[in-house]
Amino acid sequence: MYVLRFRNALCGLFAALALLVVGQAQAKDYVYGSCVPATDYLTSDALPAMFAGIEKETNGKIKWKSVAGAQLADCKGSFSAVQDRVMEGGLAIPTYVPNLVPSTALMYNTLEFQGETVAVAGATAETLFLDCKECLAEWRKINSLPLGPYASSPYTLYCRDPIDTVAGLKGKRVRAVGGPAELLNMTGAVTVGATLPEAVGLLQRGGLDCLYGITEWLKTFGYGDFAKNVMEVSLGTTGPAIGVHLNYDAWKEMTPEERTITLKYQALFAAKHSIGNFVIKNKTSLEEVKKTKGVKMLPVGKDFQEWLAAWKANERKINGDKAKQLGVANPDPILDAYEKNLQKWRKLEKEIGTDVQKFADTLWKEIYSKVDVNKL
Repeated sequence: MYVLRFRNALCGLFAALALLVVGQAQAKDYVYGSCVPATDYLTSDALPAMFAGIEKETNGKIKWKSVAGAQLADCKGSFSAVQDRVMEGGLAIPTYVPNLVPSTALMYNTLEFQGETVAVAGATAETLFLDCKECLAEWRKINSLPLGPYASSPYTLYCRDPIDTVAGLKGKRVRAVGGPAELLNMTGAVTVGATLPEAVGLLQRGGLDCLYGITEWLKTFGYGDFAKNVMEVSLGTTGPAIGVHLNYDAWKEMTPEERTITLKYQALFAAKHSIGNFVIKNKTSLEEVKKTKGVKMLPVGKDFQEWLAAWKANERKINGDKAKQLGVANPDPILDAYEKNLQKWRKLEKEIGTDVQKFADTLWKEIYSKVDVNKL
């Protein structure tokens, strides 16, 4: 009798161990290669919150490890690194490789001068997932999914020397890519398509005169050490930047439940990064570099508004023609959907304000909950 009990107990132990081994075999350990510094809000705040939530709700079945500072791939190289699964996830800026994802780059090149970070983040995400089949098809073609789309702060220009007129930009070397580069070309500036980390050395050595960027980067990337003259004007909010450029094979190996949980936390990630970084931290970082780096704001004249109005009048044609050259058969429906969604999200932004959880809940309700995880 005791032998039988011992044998049954032993069988139970073996069964439990077998289940444990199976559970461990099903666990997925993923690597996110961040091409920005460890001090950037993306790496220090937004990603950890998302990764912790996913790990908790999947009971440890999905775990993410973040490797910051472009140790695995720089911002351009992230595309091939994710595609080839050198890493499962990374940051993707569509305008770095517009030939690969021209439909998404088309949206990114559309500049919103009113500076509506929340509205642009919501509208571009809704267009991307619900209204632009060709967008998703382009990402799948490079073995990827564009998760966690977010929007920037209003961009401006900061320069090594004081410049407060449009005419003063002529001949100046300015870091800008995509639509912003076209905008700067109108002034006679010489645009340089450097990545954000590359721009640090260029500014330091005098290879750049100005940088088209957000004011938070004056602190995070150290631009404020060299470019201390900030033009007091909005030169456009852009999106979608792809916060979680995910390897498609990694997505396919997830269970439907794991995919749903992953999407849920894309909403949190986008809300936290858009508001926490590009609304709140953008303001506090600017005040800090003004005090500690001697950064100063330069008021600009009506010539800037005339320049921006001239751009906006021709923006759709400029961006549409470029998109067609890159293989987008019909850009207008994408831009029409984005404009319609932008009007909707402008209203929602007034309700959301700077409430991260409310933004996350709204993104889930309006977008992510409507996505079929088995067809994405």
